[in-house]
Amino acid sequence: MAYQLPPNERARLDKLHSLAVLTSGSDPILDTIVEIGCIAAKMPIGLITLLDAEWQWFKANRGLSKNRIPREHAFCNYTILNDRPLIVPDAEKDSRFSDNPFVRGKEHIRFYAGVPIEVEPGIRIGCLCVVDREPRKLGRDAIQILRRLADCAAERLRQRGNARLLEFFSAERRDQLKASLKMIDAAKVALAQNAFTLFYQPKFELRTRTRVGFEALLRWRQADGSVLAPAAFAEALDDPEFSCRIGSYVLGTAISQAKTWEQAGFEFGHIAINVSSSQFADTEGKMAFADEVLAATKSASLDPSRLHIEVTEGVLLSGRENQVARQLAQLRATGFKVAFDDFGTGFASLVHLKELPYDQIKVDGSFVRAMVNSEEDMAIVKAIVGLAQNLGKEVVAEGIETEAELSALIEMGCGYGQGYLFGRPAAASDVTKVEGNAT
Repeated sequence: MAYQLPPNERARLDKLHSLAVLTSGSDPILDTIVEIGCIAAKMPIGLITLLDAEWQWFKANRGLSKNRIPREHAFCNYTILNDRPLIVPDAEKDSRFSDNPFVRGKEHIRFYAGVPIEVEPGIRIGCLCVVDREPRKLGRDAIQILRRLADCAAERLRQRGNARLLEFFSAERRDQLKASLKMIDAAKVALAQNAFTLFYQPKFELRTRTRVGFEALLRWRQADGSVLAPAAFAEALDDPEFSCRIGSYVLGTAISQAKTWEQAGFEFGHIAINVSSSQFADTEGKMAFADEVLAATKSASLDPSRLHIEVTEGVLLSGRENQVARQLAQLRATGFKVAFDDFGTGFASLVHLKELPYDQIKVDGSFVRAMVNSEEDMAIVKAIVGLAQNLGKEVVAEGIETEAELSALIEMGCGYGQGYLFGRPAAASDVTKVEGNAT
């Protein structure tokens, strides 16, 4: 026998046969899982395989004409040996598969990525896999999608939650995924073509109406000259790989602009940038975010006080709390200010306010715009301002649009703010045309 059997092979086969799925016919949900896997991984071939004693059965199949192959030829024999995905970038260069008839024969399989389908702890009856006839690489995000799809396949094979799965894999959801992936691809191309830019919205000390800095806001320039705000390409920003790349772009561009203004004698105060959770990920070959910031500002000879780091509750509570807190503390110790952005819209607790490293709390604009006509929103803003003051933190109110809102904020002791009352986001070339204080 040319392949290794799992230690629990007998129990694995017993479970496979007890599910009675080998002869149950095609399954539209499993077919759809495979379709989504192919779309996410951009692969022409996708399979849900079940490994019997002598045969590998294709329970769902996109791209191959067969419905089974001899088990001794199955790549998935290696995938079910543990709970991790198996990635084969080039089968011709892998001694386990280089002589496989599906590599040497007319199918000419070169790339394989498989995720085990585990129906009980340690019981892996088959795999969800995507295949190509060319050597490939597969991004971490696509692998994570395949993991989730394999979990869904396991759920379906256990014959539970059918209604939920049918809803999840509806035609509408497939179309949404296709549109999302198309948006991510377009954003990556746009970044490579320098179609992204930063706009800058001024921040003011409220009592004196003195400008103290700017927030850098990402914009995507379109071919017709219009610009898109982040809400229009949120799917791309949710993609960890793109989010990390665009975050590095924002950091570098903001630092470069700060240095340009500094050398031109334009007193801009500071520039605040928004940071995503993916930028704090511990990725092999990638510099840690704090080190990236320190290296970039040192290279530009920019004082740390010129750059503020803004993170949302989603970043602080992303499951990487320790990494985020450690790196933010490192930046604060070096002289950078950290702002807790969009406060009040998520799930941060008082414990997080006490334990996480930050200097400012930014009140979300939705509360500010509603507070003049809503006692509840006014109470929320007052509570946030009072809490920040008691904690020794600065408060920045977002979305200030009227004099009434400004007066209320000043009265309750809010120190800083931004919004259309003071200025809309503008290109860097337009910012310097407006000197001095707001009027």
